[in-house]
Amino acid sequence: MMKRVIAILAVPGVQLLDVSGPLDVFAEANRQLRRQVYEPVVVSLETLEVASSSGVRLMANYRLEDAQALQVNTFLLAGAPDVWQQSLTETQKGQIRALCENSDRYGSVCTGAFLLAQTGLLTQRKITTHWASATRLSADYPQVEVDADALYVADGPVRTAAGVTSGMDLAIRLVEEDLGREVAQDVACNLVMFFRRPVNQGHFIRRSAISLSGRNAFQDLQRWTLANLATVASLNDMAAHIGLSVRHLARLFRQEMDMAAGEWLEAGRIDRAKMLLESDALPLKTIASQCGYASADVLRRAFIKRVGMTPSMYRRLNVARPWAE
Repeated sequence: MMKRVIAILAVPGVQLLDVSGPLDVFAEANRQLRRQVYEPVVVSLETLEVASSSGVRLMANYRLEDAQALQVNTFLLAGAPDVWQQSLTETQKGQIRALCENSDRYGSVCTGAFLLAQTGLLTQRKITTHWASATRLSADYPQVEVDADALYVADGPVRTAAGVTSGMDLAIRLVEEDLGREVAQDVACNLVMFFRRPVNQGHFIRRSAISLSGRNAFQDLQRWTLANLATVASLNDMAAHIGLSVRHLARLFRQEMDMAAGEWLEAGRIDRAKMLLESDALPLKTIASQCGYASADVLRRAFIKRVGMTPSMYRRLNVARPWAE
C-alpha cells in the first residue's frame, strides 16, 4: 500500500494546534499499525519558516509552489486568528485549487475555511468553521452553507472541522475512513480523546445566546424576564409586564432580534440551567423550578433538545473535579 500524503497549509500566524493536532492523529495511526501508512507534511505559502500565533516557529516541508509535485491524498488548510484579513494572491489561489483538485479529499481546520473559500472551492458546499467566525464567514461568502454547530462536516470531497481541537476529531474521522473504526478507536484512546465527542460546538459557546437588544424598554423587559425566570410562566407574563399584547410582543422580538419571543425565552431558561448545573450541586427538580420549568422531566426534555445531552451529562462534563493525587 502506498503511503497517504497528508498535507496541511500553514499560513503566517497559524494556530499551532490546527496543524500539530491533526498531524499527531495521523502519526499515531502509523505507530498503532507499526508502519508508515501516512506521510504528514506541512506546506507554507512562501518561506519554509512559519511563525505561529503563539510565537513558536514551524519549519515547513514544502513551499506551496514546490508542493504542486506531491501526490497528496488529503490537503487541509489550517486557520489563524484574524485570518479573514489575509488575502491570497491569484497565483496562490490557483496553486491551492490545483492541490485540492488533485487530492482525494480536501478541506480546512477552524478558520482555514476563510482561505479555502477564497479559491471558490466551497461554493454550494456545506461546511463548518469555528463557532465565533461562522457568522462572518456566512456574510463574506453567502454561497457557502455554514453549519455553526457541527464539529466536522463531509460534503463530497470536502472535509471541514470546527474550532481548533476539533481538527483532531476530523482527523480521527479520516483515519476511520481509511483504516476502519477499530484503528481509529485505538488512536483516540492512545491520544486520550473521545472517538466521538458527545457534544457539538454549541456546548462551547460561552457568550450568551440571550443577548439584550433593541430599545431601552425592550432591554428592560429582557432584564426583568431573566431575573424572574422562576415566575415567568409564559409570553403572557412578559407581554403583561411591558403592557403589550402577545402578538405585538412577538412582532417586537422579530423586529429587534430577528428571532421568536418563545425561542429567546427558552434560550434564557436553558442558559440559566447551564449556569446552575455548572456552579452548584442543586437537585434537578430545584434547578427546573428556578428556571421556570414545571418539572425536572420538562427541563430534561428541553435541555436535550437544545443542548444535545441530558442535564446530568452536562453537569459531569462541566463541574470542576479535584486533581488526582
